[in-house]
Amino acid sequence: MKKINSVFFFLIFIASLSFAQVEKTKVALDLSDPKFIIDKNIYGHFSEHLGNCIYGGLWVGKNSKIPNTNGIRNDVASALKKIKVPILRWPGGCFADEYHWKDGIGPKEKRPTMINTNWGGVTEDNSFGTHEFLELCRQLECEPYFTANVGSGTVQELAQWVEYVNSDNVSPMTDLRKANGQEKSWGVTYWAIGNESWGCGGNMRPEYYADQLKRYGTYARNYGSYNLYKIACGPAGDDYNWTEVLMREGGSDFSGLALHYYTWKNSKIAIDINKADWFDVMKQSLKMEELIEKHSAIMDKYDPNKRIALIVDEWGTWYKVEPNTNPGFLYQQNTLRDAVAAATNLNIFNNHCDRVKMANIAQIVNVLQSVILTKDEKMVLTPTYHVFDLYKVHQNATLIPLNIESADYKFDEQKIPSVNGSASIDINNNVHLSLVNINPDEPETILCSIKGLKTENITGQIITNKEMNAHNTFENPDVVVPVSFSGYKIAEEGIEVELPAKSVVVLELRGEVEKKPALEVKDARTGLSYNLYKGIWNQLPNFDLLNAENSGEVENVILPKENPGENFGVSYNGYIKIPEEGLYRFYLASDDGSLLSIDGSTLINNDGLHAVEEVMGTKYLSEGFHEVKIFFFQKGGGFNLNASIEGPDLKKQTIPKEFLFH
Repeated sequence: MKKINSVFFFLIFIASLSFAQVEKTKVALDLSDPKFIIDKNIYGHFSEHLGNCIYGGLWVGKNSKIPNTNGIRNDVASALKKIKVPILRWPGGCFADEYHWKDGIGPKEKRPTMINTNWGGVTEDNSFGTHEFLELCRQLECEPYFTANVGSGTVQELAQWVEYVNSDNVSPMTDLRKANGQEKSWGVTYWAIGNESWGCGGNMRPEYYADQLKRYGTYARNYGSYNLYKIACGPAGDDYNWTEVLMREGGSDFSGLALHYYTWKNSKIAIDINKADWFDVMKQSLKMEELIEKHSAIMDKYDPNKRIALIVDEWGTWYKVEPNTNPGFLYQQNTLRDAVAAATNLNIFNNHCDRVKMANIAQIVNVLQSVILTKDEKMVLTPTYHVFDLYKVHQNATLIPLNIESADYKFDEQKIPSVNGSASIDINNNVHLSLVNINPDEPETILCSIKGLKTENITGQIITNKEMNAHNTFENPDVVVPVSFSGYKIAEEGIEVELPAKSVVVLELRGEVEKKPALEVKDARTGLSYNLYKGIWNQLPNFDLLNAENSGEVENVILPKENPGENFGVSYNGYIKIPEEGLYRFYLASDDGSLLSIDGSTLINNDGLHAVEEVMGTKYLSEGFHEVKIFFFQKGGGFNLNASIEGPDLKKQTIPKEFLFH
């Protein structure tokens, strides 16, 4: 017994020496100047008529023995609502460019069948179509995102689809919709103009597709108050020429550019993992950052104000299908490795939320890196599902700049950073820090300095397992699930975290946020003072160097009545009285250019000649008065100016006149 104990303690001693020699990772959070919102649509999903994603996964039909509401599986819908799915892409994928939407409306028994030539050669009965998809989105409380058929469809087909779902005018398409049971339009905002037009969507050259984008986009009309958010087919992986051509030739014709990138390991099934496979998947996942940075650099040349979003609407891991399944159904298991890869990608998207405004993991149920697997009446949540559940705290929160000096994860002659992460602060002033250790063997000690927050309380959750191929099954659904995490302590300048090997951790930090004190203002009157200028500009001039044509007071951020309609500018000066301490978001919409500053620093820059564009900025403010300045200019055509605010217990609204003083 003594000999055994001696060996045991010797091994513990050696392990402690090894651990002590591991280089510590340094992480720095800076709450002093948060600027960008992590768009909730970054946490979007993708559903395609592929394998059992739609049929059996999301849709079982009203007559199924599986509990459902209007044909949608209750168990799946409930699980997806829990992770707050914000947006869902449909009907493809490659399927979209052979899908004709009119085949999927009307009585089920009258809908024509088709062969799904892309995925398994199976017969598609079209029982799940436009109405069923929008019912799914209603139940999930998420935005629908349609992909239009540019590969084999027509301009008229797209134009009529938009009219069918978005118009309340009297027309043949609205009459058809009403005859099919939907009186009011749905108002679908997000539309992709084709899918993978460089491949399965038509094998087009970028120059040819740019012309098709303009042609199809021209006839995808806005109806009523529904303004379409048109998304162009973007590049496959590192095809930077495609991005260059699209931005050069069609940049004004779309709002988003779709990037597709998969982490490939399709020579093996998901659970067949060794150290080399793990490293390869992590290395490929980290490449997402390089792709975003290089494509963004090209976009910046043509769109420096970042009005066009990068939309990563297909991403995820892609392995060999599970044994004894249809190769065209892309059914794969989902392990701890996928959870770590998913969290890594989401951290990258969060950190680039100035340009990345949507991402859609492929695919939502039963296909590729799905968050849910089903088998008849059974359902299991995958490790990737649990990452989305933990990371939902970042949806619509404000990004906190994060600097990471990571130790290396080495394998053979290669090395990559062991640790990645992202951080945000929500509207209730809770800070969330997500950390990933992609090293499957070694823990990491994280020294995290925090500027702008005096941390008083921490809670955390972790996803990990001792086995790298750990996964959930219908028989054992809770092998990989989040559990409480306490491997942290509050340090002098921040926190220290012991991050286990192959783990995903999300911490919630609460405490006192540092802020600039409010101003002492006496004898303030309600409203703002303004100066009106005349001139012809393509961007905001320095109004301090100009002589005002007129001056006065307004009760709100409204254009003075004496404005000439074109070739003029206005500067507003005064104070905004913040009702309670907290994080505030300001929105400035204008046609043409505008700028907003708080306490002497620019918060929103919406400058330049453009139609109505809204730009957002965030700032942590103490209760009381803060200096506010707004500048605006109008050249020709239509004009518009509106300033809004959102904050603790304050829904987004035009800045109330009760908040403004001078």
